[in-house]
Amino acid sequence: MCDEVASELRLLGAELHFALREVDIDGEPELREKYNDIVPVIAAGDRVIAHAPLAEGDLRTALTAALG
Repeated sequence: MCDEVASELRLLGAELHFALREVDIDGEPELREKYNDIVPVIAAGDRVIAHAPLAEGDLRTALTAALG
């Protein structure tokens, strides 16, 4: 699921003008403990704006609201 979401985020990034930064939570125990059950997690700055499970269209809606 992470690869699919990352691919969608790259497309949306070009359209909505934001940069994607991927973080592997397995390398950061604190993040793994916090987010392991809801990966992928999409954040804008320090604010989580979406996480699994993601329905189609939810990601665009969440990003548009966060960037708006």
